[in-house]
Amino acid sequence: MNYFFDSHLHLTLKNQFSKNGNSTSPWKAITKEDLKEGLPKLLEIFALGLIDKMFGSQSSPDLLIQGGYKMVVMPLFAPDVDLVKALSSKKIFMDLLKKYKNSRFGEVLSYERYQQLLGEVNAFSIVENDLKILPAKDPFHPDRKIVFLNSKSQWKENEPDTLFVVCSVEGIHSLRSNLQESHADVILQDIRQNIQKIKSQGINIVMANLTHIDRNNRDFCNQAYAMDGMRVSNFDEKDLRPVDSGLTDAGKNLVDLLEENQICTDIKHMSPQARFQLYSYRQSKGIKSPLVSSHSGLCGIPFESAQEGFKDYVYSSVKEDKCYRVRVGKPVKYKFDNFPSPGFNASTINLFDEDVKAIYESNGLLGISLDERVIGYTKARRLGPDHFSANVGGITVKNQGRKYILTDTDFLSDHEYHDLNLFNTHRGQLLHQCADAEELTEMIRRNSTDIPPHQFHHFLNQILHGVKLGKDLEGAKGIEKMLTQILCVGSDFDGLIEAIDWCTSCMHTKKLKDRFIKQFPKALMDNHLFLPQNWTIERIADRLFYENGRDFVLSRLK
Repeated sequence: MNYFFDSHLHLTLKNQFSKNGNSTSPWKAITKEDLKEGLPKLLEIFALGLIDKMFGSQSSPDLLIQGGYKMVVMPLFAPDVDLVKALSSKKIFMDLLKKYKNSRFGEVLSYERYQQLLGEVNAFSIVENDLKILPAKDPFHPDRKIVFLNSKSQWKENEPDTLFVVCSVEGIHSLRSNLQESHADVILQDIRQNIQKIKSQGINIVMANLTHIDRNNRDFCNQAYAMDGMRVSNFDEKDLRPVDSGLTDAGKNLVDLLEENQICTDIKHMSPQARFQLYSYRQSKGIKSPLVSSHSGLCGIPFESAQEGFKDYVYSSVKEDKCYRVRVGKPVKYKFDNFPSPGFNASTINLFDEDVKAIYESNGLLGISLDERVIGYTKARRLGPDHFSANVGGITVKNQGRKYILTDTDFLSDHEYHDLNLFNTHRGQLLHQCADAEELTEMIRRNSTDIPPHQFHHFLNQILHGVKLGKDLEGAKGIEKMLTQILCVGSDFDGLIEAIDWCTSCMHTKKLKDRFIKQFPKALMDNHLFLPQNWTIERIADRLFYENGRDFVLSRLK
């Protein structure tokens, strides 16, 4: 079966930055041709990979239907004000938008629209506008259509040229009519009313993130740091760094509100302390509904255990204003033939083993992101014999000498750094088990075509760790549950992502699935794991790429 599901991809996000008046259609893919006037300058401002992978459409409805997608979860999303400010902080970028504002480039990336978003206080109005500009039928091919699923009776799996859609909310600020309102009870009432407005349109919200990437949702919980790519590209992202702590009382009331409306809490973007406090709150209240992480990567490690923890992989930690800048090594857990072993991104926005356990035990859904940075791929450069790019750190390994390891940069709030007992953290004891920078840079130098399969191995790495955790939890039964119920793909296509080279858009998902079928059994065997009994790899792939998500969504409909 070559139908596909995705627990988190955007159908209208690219169009939020386009000129008002429907100058672009969400149905039609944005291409490099649309951006050609300003493309050379964009290449100077952003990395080349970002142009190919970020600004062009990855999941417009026409591409999704052509690519075999049958059901997707569409986030209702209003761009975070501080995100737009961060983008606007780079003068050369805004000057580019001004220069080409009367061209096709200026229609797709509109200077005037950026200014409007900077001053928008009614986030929910952006969501409402998105729903208006997404017609049910493809204006270019009227035989194609979208159906917003609100009941099981609407589901017709074999209906041709049809994309079935349910919704999530990416950042609860997206349901707020007044971002300047500060009273928590008033904010919650506003959210409650706007949920009902969405429902009255026949649109089902299956899951919701309590927070996103800035501090607009600080009344409810602290966010995890998500924008290291912008930091590396020299945008001013300081306002996107977390400064608060945990889950607030208002956040607990928000969880109750979501439960009242049969909306699953999506833990993506929550800080680690907020996530751990959420699990405690759910237990104290006897909440049994599924937990979701719609578009995540795995850290590959527990946050804290007798054998290892986050502390063991910290390379350095420096106080900066209300945060700690923490460099974290990339844990290596699984082996692949003829390639440097891929490391995990153990930054706190990703899921620790404790998070995966909470999702598993709640019979939830875990969508694996297809952003190369999220799932662990890190570019590195050798600048000299013993000199590398800033994301490489040197350590001394007993009886082995000097080793250069890959690292990621994370930010934790001062509050959580102390609350999570990290304040006395020194250089971690397990850094020698992290991804080897010299192996990666040597591979790239030798043959740059080796990069895409290496990124594919990062995807396999995620699934392997899910299988390992399932085995740890319930043995063979746990492996079966993880592969045939819990795991799915949550690509984050058309978000601000660098998609893995093996799957840069939804048109390539079948190739990803085919490669998974071909290589996953050997990866399991090489790492002393196994498929569940009586399941072929083809059926496992059908579950992972389609049926797990489909069945989860249908279970939430009446």
